[in-house]
Amino acid sequence: MSKEIDRKLKVLRTLLVASLFFLTAFQLFAAESSGKPIALFLNDPAYDSALSPIERSLAEQGIVYRIFKIFKDELPGDERDYAGIIIAGGDSMRNYIDWNDKIYEGGEIILRGEVPILGICLGHQIVSRVYGSVMYYSEERRWHNVKTLLDDPILEGLSDTLLVWENHAYAVAKLPDGFRLMASGSVTPIQMIKHESKTIYGVQFHPETPGEFLSTPQGWKLLSNFAKISKAETVPVPLPPNGRKVFPY
Repeated sequence: MSKEIDRKLKVLRTLLVASLFFLTAFQLFAAESSGKPIALFLNDPAYDSALSPIERSLAEQGIVYRIFKIFKDELPGDERDYAGIIIAGGDSMRNYIDWNDKIYEGGEIILRGEVPILGICLGHQIVSRVYGSVMYYSEERRWHNVKTLLDDPILEGLSDTLLVWENHAYAVAKLPDGFRLMASGSVTPIQMIKHESKTIYGVQFHPETPGEFLSTPQGWKLLSNFAKISKAETVPVPLPPNGRKVFPY
């Protein structure tokens, strides 16, 4: 009888230890995730209904996001409802800043910097202009190496030299107020920036773009690092086979 009681006690102890382990693991996972999606600001009407390359890179990595079509005047009511913001490329700074430097709601969100922000190509230029920089003509449409200059969590797991896709006609002429240079290129010197006190990044290149020889570019790691910094919600969900769908696919 005594042996049977001992056996049952051992089983109970094992179950208790296992329960505590899984509870701790769940709490750690929950602490790493805000349970909120990334707000993806689209600035190109070409992706009104088609799946954009940024969406593809986020979806294939299981990073949950919600789209805002800025070209249709869509903006979040409160950016704090989202883990972070990615400002995509395009050809218009509408709803951010005009050429007289008047700042609109999208630009105000960037100035507040209440959640992590990553500007890509035009998004990088928008962030820079909102913080006082100017543009100049610098056309690049090619694969190109950029050199990273600073250590930062967004570059975790990446090499000092990144092969990236450049697709822009203009570039940032000087560092915006309060920003540091994080990466540079031979043609366009200001390739990546970070605010000194806010979690705001800008990259001139396109980290989301794959190529025939680069199906999962290094930049995808940069995007996943940004999601990690933002503590964005992630799920093990594959890319939908056709067209855009809303999470969960």
